[in-house]
Formats: sequence, structure tokens, C-alpha cells
Amino acid sequence: MRYPIKIEPDTVGYMATCRDLPEFVAADEDQDSTLVNAVELLETTLGIYIDERRRVPAPSEAQEGEHLVAVPLSTAIKVLLSDALIDAGWRKADLARALGVAPVQIDRLLDVNHKSKLAQLEAALGALGRRLEVEAIAA
Repeated sequence: MRYPIKIEPDTVGYMATCRDLPEFVAADEDQDSTLVNAVELLETTLGIYIDERRRVPAPSEAQEGEHLVAVPLSTAIKVLLSDALIDAGWRKADLARALGVAPVQIDRLLDVNHKSKLAQLEAALGALGRRLEVEAIAA
């Protein structure tokens, strides 16, 4: 899950935007710092989509002049879980019942700032009829 980010000069430095996620904006004094900030702010933007129960747009192909910014794996899995909940028409309470856990545990599973265990994320996806597959590719 890598989103194309465009970095352009701004009045006080540089600003990064993402055409796939209109809510995303990052800024800093130089291009490198702006790109570093983009990862954290990309996670924050995806967290907003999850909190608002909106499907997260898939990343599009990068266009000329854009940088691909990778979402941390745990965040990518949380996005997949959130989208699976929406696809199934389930609420967080439905998933909590299916897993036999307290609703607060589901809140944590969907929180991009919480370090969830992979086994818990896999179990949640399994309850929704999904399985997680991971592939390592050459960089």
C-alpha cells in the first residue's frame, strides 16, 4: 500500500498532497523533511477514514514527479479490516460479538496509533471471511 505524493514549493517551504486522499497535506522546510512527515500524516489521514467509517481509496499509479510513500504494514492491515467491516455491513459491535471480545478491543484494532498484534488482526479478518496474505518483493 504505497500512495503517490506530490511535493511542491510552498510559501514557507514545501507542501505534499495526495490526489487519492484529498484530506492529506504535509509540509516542512525542505523536500526530504516533507517526505518524512508524509508517512505520519498519511497514517493520520487513513485513521480519519477509518474513524468516519469511510472506505479508504486504493492507491493509484504514481505519475511523473510523484513519490510513492508506503503505509506501515500494521496500518495497511487496519485499513483492510476497516474496509472489510464496511463491505460486510458490520459495526464494530458485530465484530466484537463474533470474536467474543470487549468493544474496546475492536477500537484498538482499528486505531492506527495502537500497536495491535498480528494474530488479533488476522482473527478479526477471519471473522469477516477474509485471510491475510503477505508477499516479500524485491525493493
